[in-house]
Amino acid sequence: MSSHFLVPIDFTETTLNAFKFAIQLSKSNDDNFTLLHIIKHEDERIVAKQKLDQIISESSIAEDKIAGKIIVGKFLNDIGKIAESLEASLIVMGTHGSTGLQKVFGSNAMKVVSNSKTPLLIVQENSVFHAIKKIILTIDLEKESIQVVKYAAKIGELFNSEICLVGGLHTDEMLKRKVDTNILLCKKHLNDHGIKYSVELLETKNFENNLIAFCRTYQADMLAATYYQDTFQVFSEKFVQSLSTNSLNIPLLTIDNESISSGSQYSFLSI
Repeated sequence: MSSHFLVPIDFTETTLNAFKFAIQLSKSNDDNFTLLHIIKHEDERIVAKQKLDQIISESSIAEDKIAGKIIVGKFLNDIGKIAESLEASLIVMGTHGSTGLQKVFGSNAMKVVSNSKTPLLIVQENSVFHAIKKIILTIDLEKESIQVVKYAAKIGELFNSEICLVGGLHTDEMLKRKVDTNILLCKKHLNDHGIKYSVELLETKNFENNLIAFCRTYQADMLAATYYQDTFQVFSEKFVQSLSTNSLNIPLLTIDNESISSGSQYSFLSI
């Protein structure tokens, strides 16, 4: 089955690196790529097209498998709609340095995620692609925290990756049951798709720091975390944004739970 990668380009090295990452993710000659550049005014189009055409001509992608798209609009509001209209499989998005998405897209950067029904792979400027053999998928108390599992599993299938389900180590029985339920549901989905997996529970105090330390020990190639709002748990908007700029430069796969949730609270697991 072919994939369609949408890569926002602002002509910086960071977004060009995201494009290189998308190429490396491709596992089929039938995959398609769209390079997206958003301009503020129509008079910017000619120069932007020249730059996009040069990137496309210098790429290793066959001409009929790659296209440039230039629109006048607002990045935060439009990228999700564009991805949906193109039926993109994945948005591969570059971020700049320690200030992360904010430096590229403004203080409301996570709107890119919340306005998209398409999963995003967020790649830092210093991220270097290598075979994705180990993926860490974070599990929280909320059912929404496992929305990203099916997308992580797809990448796991492509690269024959192992997925480590990482949750909090709780002593409270009610909280422990919530995490255990979510882990069981993830296990079922991964078993159904033949994905190797393991489970790791980390101390909830300083969970983010513990998670990054475990990523280093585990030698993770990718992080996966569902983005959701209106929660008082650790997996807040701030948590996911922080993961997108983690100190190990590990790319982050994320999806907005509200954009894909429908029907039964676990219906997405049947996909």
